Amino acid sequence: MLRLRRHEAPLSDDESASHLCAVKKTKTKKKRIIMTKQRAFVFIKPHACVPKNDNNLLYKQKLVETFTENGCEVIKEGKISSSVIEKRKLIDAHYYAIASKATLLKPSELNVSEDVFQKTFRISWKEALEKNVCFNALDACKELNVDALGLEKRSRFAKRSVKFGGGFYCAEMLKEDGTSIYVFNAFFMSMRSQFVAKGKQIKWFVVEFDDETLKWEDFRAKVLGPTDPKKAPETSLRGILFKNWKKYGLMRKPTTGENGVHASASPFEALAEIANWTGEPVDEQAYGKLLIQHGITKETLEMWGKDPQVNIRSDGLKGSLFDQVEDMDSKECMKNLMQINKLNEPAPPPQPVVTKSSSSKKKQNSDAPPTPKKTTTGTDNGDAKALIGVLVVVGLTLLAGGNKKAAKKEDKNAKATNNKKNGKK
Repeated sequence: MLRLRRHEAPLSDDESASHLCAVKKTKTKKKRIIMTKQRAFVFIKPHACVPKNDNNLLYKQKLVETFTENGCEVIKEGKISSSVIEKRKLIDAHYYAIASKATLLKPSELNVSEDVFQKTFRISWKEALEKNVCFNALDACKELNVDALGLEKRSRFAKRSVKFGGGFYCAEMLKEDGTSIYVFNAFFMSMRSQFVAKGKQIKWFVVEFDDETLKWEDFRAKVLGPTDPKKAPETSLRGILFKNWKKYGLMRKPTTGENGVHASASPFEALAEIANWTGEPVDEQAYGKLLIQHGITKETLEMWGKDPQVNIRSDGLKGSLFDQVEDMDSKECMKNLMQINKLNEPAPPPQPVVTKSSSSKKKQNSDAPPTPKKTTTGTDNGDAKALIGVLVVVGLTLLAGGNKKAAKKEDKNAKATNNKKNGKK
């Protein structure tokens, strides 16, 4: 099977050895990179990492069996303790988009869909802001006088809630006086505490699968299962854990916030997550190499790993980077990322207007290269026209003044001539 045959530049030896790449010589003896399998990052969340013994977890065996049954191969695995997660801020980087909306940004700074907000909560976004009833998770704890766990509990029993995009939620909660407030990503702080609490850990896996037999959308919907484990198929990872949570040693039945397992939502998300959790840089992963060879820089890939708001249309409309490629297979994902890269390339800085001064005219060395002509922008042309206009006015003023002086001199000379003719000194 040949996939993603889009690049024909020569490849280095280490690229040809990659798990995700194959190298094929063409008739022109050039090499081109060919994607053969997709790669996802998966981890068992701390609350489901219940030890079976010193070397294994109760749930791990069933997870690996489920992968195998669905054509997914585990190629790498490992575990990370809560102390390392805290020290390296791994969970903050992983959930950066969620964390920023929960603690770093105020609601007025968020890119909220006004139509969705009004349809869900029956109040306009503008009115909610004006009434000061919108809060991030950090401020909501103070407003409701609860801690992180108390806020998370309230979010589970929220009057109404909505998902605006990946890692972007809002819930309507009631204060003691019965009035409503709207809280963004209320679950984050309690979720973070689960990862960094003493004695906790995650168990991670890098899995590969063929997109000819398993599409990314099916990998998430059927193998992993929906975010809400109650809605997950019984044969999915989240569905199995929801049905048999006591068997696998969980303290309580899984919920949307504690659904047992995480998996990448796209090939690009997998690229970013593998870099974050395992330390393998984006430019050393096969998919990252492929994207770089197609014009997306390493720095851009690293920045996109934080799921920023990017231009998604030529008219300047912005949206979540992760949302634009969610559930896409590798080829379609790469195509969309290349388009986004074009839409977000920085414009060249405006060039200054070149003016010549008579006092600074100097002969150029005949051996020196000619000075390139500089292009002026529309703004520069406008400034130049304004400057020329001022100079013209000043020139006319000076000319008028000169004419008046000349007229006075001529008048004085004429009077002197007449005096001489009349014999006057």
